[in-house]
Order: sequence, then C-alpha cells, then structure tokens
Amino acid sequence: MVGPTPTRIDVLVASVCAAGGVLLVLLRSRSGVGWAPPAAEVATQVGAAALLLARSRHPLLVLVGCVAASVVSPVIATLAAAHATGLYVASPRVSVGAMLAAVTVTWPTWLLTSETTGPSALWGGIVILLFAYAAGSLQRVQQDADAARAARGEAEARAAERAALARDLHDVVSHRMSYAVVEAEVLRTTSADDGVRSAAQEIGTSCRDALAEMRTVLRALTAQEGGPAAPGMGPDGAAELVARVAEARRAGQPVRVVGAVAAHAPPDVVDRTVLRVVGEGLTNAVRHAPGAATVVALDDGDRELRVSVRNEAPSRPPTGLTTGGFGLTGLRERVELLGGTLDAGPTADGGFRLRAVLPRESA
Repeated sequence: MVGPTPTRIDVLVASVCAAGGVLLVLLRSRSGVGWAPPAAEVATQVGAAALLLARSRHPLLVLVGCVAASVVSPVIATLAAAHATGLYVASPRVSVGAMLAAVTVTWPTWLLTSETTGPSALWGGIVILLFAYAAGSLQRVQQDADAARAARGEAEARAAERAALARDLHDVVSHRMSYAVVEAEVLRTTSADDGVRSAAQEIGTSCRDALAEMRTVLRALTAQEGGPAAPGMGPDGAAELVARVAEARRAGQPVRVVGAVAAHAPPDVVDRTVLRVVGEGLTNAVRHAPGAATVVALDDGDRELRVSVRNEAPSRPPTGLTTGGFGLTGLRERVELLGGTLDAGPTADGGFRLRAVLPRESA
C-alpha cells in the first residue's frame, strides 16, 4: 500500500501533529521539563510532523525519524508514524518488529527528556503508541477485506457474464447445427446416390463432433453458473415465432401450432421468453424425436400465459445429438426470474413435453 504523493489526509495529519507538538513544548517549558531549549523542541516537533507527508510511501523511515527526534522532545508525530506503520507496512513481522524497537527506545528517551514527569507518563505514552499502531493495523485488515470482497464481486460478475454468453452461444449454435444434422440425415436416407449419402453422413458426423467440442469449451468458460442472458429478438415477435416453426418443418418435423400470443410492439420480456421456450422445445424435438408429430400450444390469458411444446414418440431414430446442459438450465432460470414455472419431461405415450407458465404482470 504505497501512496504516490502526499494526500490531503497526510497534510491534515502533519498539521495536527505539528500544532499538538508546539502545544506540548509550551506546556513542557512552563514545567521546566527536558534538556533542550524550547526553540529547538519546537523545530523538532515541526520537522518530525513534516516527515508525515511521506508516511504512506516510507512508513518505516518516518517512524525511525520520529523516534530519533524524540530524543530532543517527545514527538507527537510518533503516534501518527506508529499508525502509518500498522496501515502501510505489508509484512506483519516487519511492522511488529519496528514497533518493538520503537517501544524499546522509549525508555532511554524518557530518561533523557521527561524523567521528572514520573513513570506513569512513560507507561501512558507506550500504551497510546501501541494503540495507534493497533488502529492502523485494524484499518489495514479492513481495507484488505474490502479489497478482497470487491475482487470476489468482480470475479463473480465476470463468471456470470461468461455463463450467460455460453448459454447464448449454445442456444444459437446448437439450434442451427441440430437442424443441419437432421437435414443431412434426411438426405442420407432418401437419396439414391451413394456419394450424396456418404457426404450427408459425413456432414452429420462433423456437426455432432463440432457440438461436442463446443460444449467442452463452454464448460471450461463457465466456471460457475451466472444469471440468464436476454436473447436477441427481431422487432416482430409473431414473425419470429412463425419462422422458427417453419424452420422445424423444413427439417422434416410435422409441427402444428394451436393458439396465439397477443402482439406487443416492441415484444416484451414475456414474449421473448415464449420464443425461447418454443425454440428450445422444437430444437429438442428435432434432435431427439425426428419426424414425430409436434404441437406448439399457446394460451395467452389476461394474467397468465401458457406455452408448451409436445412431441409424440419418435418415428425415426434420434439424431445422436446430445444436450449440453445449457439450454434448459438457462431457460428455467429465465422463467423463474419472471415469477413463472417451467417443467420438462417424458409423456405417457413415449413423447416429451416442455411447458412454461408465465405471469403477464411480471412484464
């Protein structure tokens, strides 16, 4: 903890110690205490106080200077130097050693400058000196704790941002590549050309491998889970919903839409979450139940919006694409933040259903 230049606090502390030192000299001169003339003691007090301007840069040198000056007059600035030693010296061993040395020198200094005041003044001065050092040490501990807390908060914010970015990357890339795998699989099973079938199989394998590698990178990126990220969305939410359904149909998924969502311009946070639920549900259906009849159900009430994506049992073998654990986790966190609920699981007929209930007043 090294300050580059003297601060206003340093100037204030030095000024107060100089004024206190001059007042002490005046009181001592009236009592006839000490061996040096008052002018020399005043100069010593003011000079030692001036050293405090460097207390944050060179705390040990300032302490040594104040202790040495106390041979001429008990320097008030020594208290501020002891506080600076506890506050600015990083090594506890060094700071404690410096204070023990300062206390050791106090005895002969008292014999030379203040013996007539009695031993109680000596012990009182030592206690005050140690108290000043302890106050500086406690302040340093508090500052270190505050800095560590701020660093943890910053690290947690970065980790949350990384997790949100990872989920967005996963949602976008996984969504597109899942459809690419399904289309390649359709091409492989319908084409009569051996070369086309071979190329389609290679495309599907490459996409699966790429997704697996992407998830490995994302798991390394997300050291801890963060908050859900807001997805991007075009200005027309209804058109975006139609586009996602059309994309699933092009991949060979028979999708039927039941109901509708009230239009908002621009789409609110609930509308954007509905798109996320529908997109995740269709992607999972294409991935795990290609060719299965799929129903997107929308029920937009006055106070509550219900959306579900349900597919029947697979009519073809799954694509082999595995989930990365990012899509549903991020989606559930997003829905819960809005005060809603989300559940996902198999149905009795061997299909799968993803369902979310969102309160409209949370928007």
